[in-house]
Amino acid sequence: NEEMTCRSHEGENHADCQNYTMHWMCHIQGYDQRIYNFKFDLTLHAELNVYLFQNVQTLPPQNLSVSLMTSGDFLLTWKAADGSQRLGKALEYEVTYKREWESWEKAASLFLSNTTHCHFNCKDLVPGSSYVARVRARPGWSSGFSGQYSEWSMEVSWETPEGSGLQPRNLRCLFNGADRLTCSWEVKKAIVTSVLFGLFFRATPASVEEECSPVHEKALPHIPYVLQSCEILVRNTSSQSQFQVSARAKTEEKMIKGYKNIKVLPPANVSVTMTENQEYELKWVKHTFGNEDIKQRYQVEYWKNDQYEKV
Repeated sequence: NEEMTCRSHEGENHADCQNYTMHWMCHIQGYDQRIYNFKFDLTLHAELNVYLFQNVQTLPPQNLSVSLMTSGDFLLTWKAADGSQRLGKALEYEVTYKREWESWEKAASLFLSNTTHCHFNCKDLVPGSSYVARVRARPGWSSGFSGQYSEWSMEVSWETPEGSGLQPRNLRCLFNGADRLTCSWEVKKAIVTSVLFGLFFRATPASVEEECSPVHEKALPHIPYVLQSCEILVRNTSSQSQFQVSARAKTEEKMIKGYKNIKVLPPANVSVTMTENQEYELKWVKHTFGNEDIKQRYQVEYWKNDQYEKV
């Protein structure tokens, strides 16, 4: 076997070759039929020592199920994937859940260890909603094992019972960490045209209640509710700051002046008589007021029988 060195050469690519090709030129003397092997003079390879239990990614949890408890709460249960049982209680889990129409980016997350069930308090769920949940697993830090999360499990769904449809629901608030507290709640579409809702708050239990303004409104997809929200300006903050907030129907006030809103009873004893000159005279009895200064005006309509449209 003989070895020779080839050098790179700039040439035109063959029509059947990809654009990213390299040309090499080798000078060989002789005309004999030979078999040639081409190899790089660099060693191209990658090596890794893998410690099995420091690089764990289990299969997703399986057999997810949700059941209704006697308390009205919901219980989510699952099993570690087949083949992962040997890790036993060394696994920790992330549970995410959301309403069916919401994106997973808006989902709530719970982190659990040493268990294969999750308790959902009915107070934390929106009444009359369809929920979905999923679970993934990874080795717990206290186990001595490490790795990354499994893929997500199959989703499981359940329905929450209907509540009082007139009450504002799903009131929640988020602080931006600086100077804004944004609160939102949901109200039935059928009542927002006739009932105004507002957000009221106290910065401390002893402070005077204030009303947040303005209230913004956005329709929600697939459900008969609208989302209302308001942004509270936070002036003084500390790690112990705690706001009391309430979303409720507002009391609408209106000043009504009685003397500008009088509705008179209709005239009584209406009669028609013919006069001597063949004309007709219409008479009636008016209702009197305690105040003689109030003058009354009248509107008279007349038409042929069965032709009221020609008043």
